[in-house]
Amino acid sequence: MARRRQAPEGLPRLPTGKAGGIALMASLAVTIALLVLGGAAYVVMRLAPEDQPRVAFLVVAHDAPTLHSASLLLGAIYDPEHHYFVHVDKKYKWPTDRTPDETMAPVMKGRTNVKWAQVADVAWGRWSMNEPTLWGMAQMLGTDADVFINLSGDAWPVLTPSALRTTLQELKGLNFVTSGPSCDTGLRPTGRNEFGDGWHKKQAYPHPMLNSEPTLEAFYGSQWMVVTREFCDHVISELERPGSIAHKLREWFVNGTVVVEGVGRVKPHIPDETFFPTVLMRSGLRVPKPVEVVADVTGSGKKVPLRSVWYVRMDEHYPWSSHKQRYEAPSHLSTGRPWGPYYVGSYDLGDIKAHRALFVRKASRHVDGNIFRVLPVDDYAKIPDLRWPATAVTLSTTKTYETVTRGSETGCVRVAESIHCPPVHNLGGDVAASAKRARRYSSGEL
Repeated sequence: MARRRQAPEGLPRLPTGKAGGIALMASLAVTIALLVLGGAAYVVMRLAPEDQPRVAFLVVAHDAPTLHSASLLLGAIYDPEHHYFVHVDKKYKWPTDRTPDETMAPVMKGRTNVKWAQVADVAWGRWSMNEPTLWGMAQMLGTDADVFINLSGDAWPVLTPSALRTTLQELKGLNFVTSGPSCDTGLRPTGRNEFGDGWHKKQAYPHPMLNSEPTLEAFYGSQWMVVTREFCDHVISELERPGSIAHKLREWFVNGTVVVEGVGRVKPHIPDETFFPTVLMRSGLRVPKPVEVVADVTGSGKKVPLRSVWYVRMDEHYPWSSHKQRYEAPSHLSTGRPWGPYYVGSYDLGDIKAHRALFVRKASRHVDGNIFRVLPVDDYAKIPDLRWPATAVTLSTTKTYETVTRGSETGCVRVAESIHCPPVHNLGGDVAASAKRARRYSSGEL
């Protein structure tokens, strides 16, 4: 499909023809509200749906439960002007009593803007984790979509499709490749050199990341992203160009090794959380501040802090963490990994609201189905400010993990091919500066 022509960033596409000003106003369906905030006047423009960003969604699934969840998720995010691509892991064992297309029928539901494929056999912690995302990005470039969003089957939207499009218009041009609240640098990826010495995410990568690129620093983020068409085009085209940083990184992740103290020589870790953030930070494309201050386009129009586009609870049950309450997953859903991700539910709604997230992960009707009764909403103000009780509730338990010593560091946890020790980070000055600015607009503590 041919790429439709775009207006300059921040401006709506304008109609042409002799109808003149009347046609212009009808096409844009502009609603202008003057809001006096602290002596300043703001103009809030709401574009007609056809002038708002179109999205290419990638939804990944690997078994029957995630395919079922993907079907429900598609129903919650569906918009006939968007594009949807479903990737089914090659390891999935199809039912023997029906064809793959018959199995996928409840997901597809005859919608012509929904496609599915099996491209990759995904292995945890290996380069193959990036292959479904790269496939989705390539598919997106064959559409007229402006924004790429990848989702797991256990993700869920915070906003309705129409409210999401309005919000994406406000965030136009920014590339989000982190999830909160666990990311210490908020919306901006975290540089390797911002981690404390000995922290596993610093140990897992050398500096420079590649011998042939003496200034290349590894950046950490999330495998879940909300990014621009320009970034997708950059990634795909750079991977096809031998000698580019993206091309070299893929070769290193596939064929390279690193030495991790106390573990030995292993394959480079978590390429899904480092490849895209590292390429983004070297691309010259727009990266958000740790906290962005944006207009509340779904509600009051006032300036509000945006802290996470993805709300994913991680890294809360190490021995040195604060042991926040969380949902105890049924045995068939639990991974047993101390770092998570943990399931979210109705007790997390207040925090989700405060972060102004666009999506949450992980959500399950087997854990707390109430979150599905509340989300999605068309205005963040409609999300109840529910928090975890001050005293422990029976559905939440604290796990303990055996600790080990590494050199002079104690209280560490052995995790797969790595050892995680209590972190001491040296974050960039922009993190504190963004937090200070955000407090001017925040209505309360997170």
